[in-house]
Amino acid sequence: MKVSNFLCVMLMVLMINLMVQVQVGMAVECDRMKLFPCLSFIVENKPPPPNSPCCNGLHEQSGCLCGYVKDPSLWKYLKMPGAKTVARACNIVIPDPGTCH
Repeated sequence: MKVSNFLCVMLMVLMINLMVQVQVGMAVECDRMKLFPCLSFIVENKPPPPNSPCCNGLHEQSGCLCGYVKDPSLWKYLKMPGAKTVARACNIVIPDPGTCH
């Protein structure tokens, strides 16, 4: 009986360890350079193709957007009309800085 209890506990520890590793592996790495392909589209107020490096970068960085809108060096671009055009074309919502926590 002790062996089966020990095995159950070890199995649970292993499963928890694997779950933590998967969640850590899924964490988004914020890299503002992935937004660079969008700059010309934002400035020119032109929609990028949906499968473009711009849209792909925005989707990869979607978990970082709240941090980006709070950054004054990026917010000046994200509040431009072209940013809304890009967001719409890429099917991304640019959050309002006041709603980000």
